[in-house]
Amino acid sequence: MRETVKLIEVARELPVSRKDVQMLLLLLFCGLFAYLANLADPALEPLFLALTFGIIAGNLQKDENKKMIAEKYIPLLLPVGITLYGVNINIPYLGEFLPEVVAATLISATLIFLAVFWISTRLKLSRQMSILLACGSGICGVSAIAIISPLIKPKKEEFSAAIMIITAVGLTGAIIYPALALLSNMSPDEFAVLSGATLHQTGIVKISSQLFGIEEEALAIKGIRIAMIALVVLILSILYSESRFYVPWYIVSFLGMALFSSTYLPGEIVQTLRPLATLMFATTLAAIGYTVSVGRVKRVGVKPLIAAYAGWMVGVAFMMLLIGGRVL
Repeated sequence: MRETVKLIEVARELPVSRKDVQMLLLLLFCGLFAYLANLADPALEPLFLALTFGIIAGNLQKDENKKMIAEKYIPLLLPVGITLYGVNINIPYLGEFLPEVVAATLISATLIFLAVFWISTRLKLSRQMSILLACGSGICGVSAIAIISPLIKPKKEEFSAAIMIITAVGLTGAIIYPALALLSNMSPDEFAVLSGATLHQTGIVKISSQLFGIEEEALAIKGIRIAMIALVVLILSILYSESRFYVPWYIVSFLGMALFSSTYLPGEIVQTLRPLATLMFATTLAAIGYTVSVGRVKRVGVKPLIAAYAGWMVGVAFMMLLIGGRVL
């Protein structure tokens, strides 16, 4: 209820001044540029780029009044962005996969999640940072972090650092996986399972799997992990609700959009909505980035990076054991 009231209050204060319009245009430009960069190269995560562009713009201008304007519109942009982003969540039909592939993917994602969370807590990271890293590593990368952040309310520097770290780990995987496949004499099908089950961003899965001609298979396996975000956001919304059994409306609408677009909505409409959803969410990330101080992000330190890499390696080791044992 409080989120709805805040949304209405912000909506009543739609831009009337030139500064408001200028800020929204700047944020929209950051989101659009990030989206276009992703079209040019799928490995470039649009949400990460939009956040980065926002951080750069905000720290170059150093105008507190402008940051206050960006801050004012985050409560309006975020719920709408999350709701629309549901069209990017494709809930797969598990009957299309071999049972061992489904089991390996779910176990690997769970292992990575638990390993990252446990290592993060051992390194005395905050609970919010631990959850961000665990969800970003085990489920669907940057988008998972962006979707769950309003539920657990991390510090902005933690949110920004988590996105940067998860992107770095994913890019590392894209670099070393082809060499790992050649050294271990991995088949294309096995590589599809490895990349789909352990790489973070969808774009990185797409790029790495193209080398072996198994892009569709790898992305389908990645879809199993992406669909897990629906369950995770539902659990977190209940655990972190301020009142019993309360789920924020935008989480309900996100889940509804994901389910509706995966089942009843025609594919042509889904494909039309996805660019709009990505652009809207990227613009939201740019607004958040605009209000973040680079100095505070630096103070997060290297411990989150260690936790993310170590937990990811646990999942990779598990998958390599299965592949080496010819289980898959």
